[in-house]
Amino acid sequence: MAGGTSQGARQPKVIRSYRLVFRRRWRLFRIQNWRIPLPGGLELRAVGYWLTCMAALAVAARLPGLNLLLGALPPSLRFGVLPLAGAWALANVEIDGRSPHRALAALVAWRLRPRSLAGLRRCPVPGELGFAEPRITVAGDLRAPTYPRGRLRGPTKVLLRYPVAVRAEGARGRGRTREERIAAARRWRLRATGAGPLRRGRVLEVPAGREVIFE
Repeated sequence: MAGGTSQGARQPKVIRSYRLVFRRRWRLFRIQNWRIPLPGGLELRAVGYWLTCMAALAVAARLPGLNLLLGALPPSLRFGVLPLAGAWALANVEIDGRSPHRALAALVAWRLRPRSLAGLRRCPVPGELGFAEPRITVAGDLRAPTYPRGRLRGPTKVLLRYPVAVRAEGARGRGRTREERIAAARRWRLRATGAGPLRRGRVLEVPAGREVIFE
């Protein structure tokens, strides 16, 4: 009784991942009224491997050197035995618990993915210089009509909530009116007048090559 139980015991199956438990393998058992003479049916991926092997042989037959080698083989071996043997081998081989096409897709994806990540985003590799365009927001103290001292270089935009006195530098006499000279200046110095807030804020666009200095 004990001997019969030990002989009839099933061999344990190693499960590398829970994904393999719920993964479906589509198989063909019958084509209309004809039953496929295979115990476990015909797996669809084996059909895909067979078509892939046929396409690979067709491409290899056009390459110089291989066309002579494949042309010397009989058609039964070239179109029958070789594709079937390749499909059978690929269908029964697993790489780290994965089928060959899944392992190949994972390898290609690993090659194409960035190696260095910061915050799940691509970043320069160690030793490589890379600078992203920063987006900096500078806001004044809402409790007083002042601006923090600093220097900004265009292109940028500045939102002014309080009146300022503007002094232009680098205009070099360009422009007849004061507004034209300010627009042509290379540097603008802004100083808060201390008056109350504006009813509507004003956006100051600073072109490239211009500077805004808050005093």
